Amino acid sequence: MSAPKNVLTINFGGIGDEILFLPALKELRAILPGAKITLLLEPRSRSVEQVTDLIDATIAFDIKKRPLLPQDLLQLLKLIRQGGYDLVLSSGSSPQVSALLFLSGIPVRVGYGSNALAKLLLTDAVALDREQYAGNMYHDLTLGLKKYRPEQNAQKSSQVLIPEITVKEDSRLAVQKLLQDSGIRFSALDSMTGGAAVKNLEKIILIHPGTSAMAVQKGIIKTWPAENWLTLIGQLCQSEELGPKPIVLMAGGPDDSQVIAQIEEQLQKSGLPTANFYNLAGKTRGLSDLAALMELCDLIVCVDSAPMHLAVGLDKKIVALFGPTDPAKLIPQSNRFKVLADRPADQPRSLIDGLGVRLQPYIVYRSSMDLLKAESNR
Repeated sequence: MSAPKNVLTINFGGIGDEILFLPALKELRAILPGAKITLLLEPRSRSVEQVTDLIDATIAFDIKKRPLLPQDLLQLLKLIRQGGYDLVLSSGSSPQVSALLFLSGIPVRVGYGSNALAKLLLTDAVALDREQYAGNMYHDLTLGLKKYRPEQNAQKSSQVLIPEITVKEDSRLAVQKLLQDSGIRFSALDSMTGGAAVKNLEKIILIHPGTSAMAVQKGIIKTWPAENWLTLIGQLCQSEELGPKPIVLMAGGPDDSQVIAQIEEQLQKSGLPTANFYNLAGKTRGLSDLAALMELCDLIVCVDSAPMHLAVGLDKKIVALFGPTDPAKLIPQSNRFKVLADRPADQPRSLIDGLGVRLQPYIVYRSSMDLLKAESNR
């Protein structure tokens, strides 16, 4: 059987979902090395192409539009049909997705066989296992490509498949300039900008307090109160446990503007001595710059969010704060990742979604210090 040359992949969701989809794209690229890979995704997630070389092209469609009218779906079908694809691999698990793929006329249709219509209309249906790390769940889709690798026995991966993030050199340069223009100096940066290579004595901690606006709209509150972030910033900035006081950076994008503004306002009123704290929120140009900034840091502190998945892909030390969502499905087990979860099992799911993260700041501070002191081996 001839290998497909023009492949469409479909994964609707936020940027975090697209990062978690990267292991599947990597496997697809390995199986079909000569194929052009196009990713159909939501407009809000298009920036994932900034941090990977696995995608040749992207197409955006607003599947979350409300109301989503029949003519919108016809437009989506037209968008797919005009691409002339010979294989489609889709993460959608609804009967409507299976019908859409069938109507597209694409000869090879790979997806989850999670309903009767999918098993009828897909050419290669794969079992959907939601009770695993999401990167592996998406990777399971590539089991439907076994006809293109007959020499291999296609099986579920026994390893946790962590996304791989590519940091672009122009973003590294942009972040170096941003730090210099902001008056931030530390030994690792001096080495990168022509200074003598010296041991990085001060630890660099990046906090990213935000989460997606879409999650908030759905009532899934994954945020941590601004006053808790403020307390943590003060504790980190004044800590001398690691020798020199750490440099604490804060980053955030448009979705995070509200919590960032709250932290800034409370910081101004608090009078906390934070000479080693720098607010870089809104100053990075996009996902690629955020990845380059994370690359320089020793520790990332964040809630369940796209930046968390980005940090996982960069293999950074992470303190991840979880509220309503399930860490087992969203972050791999590793001694580099400290998961602080607050999911009261005795509460109804609808109530859990609205509680946010209820962890105490000192627990987060203590976990940060312990992780920075620990050996970095997996």
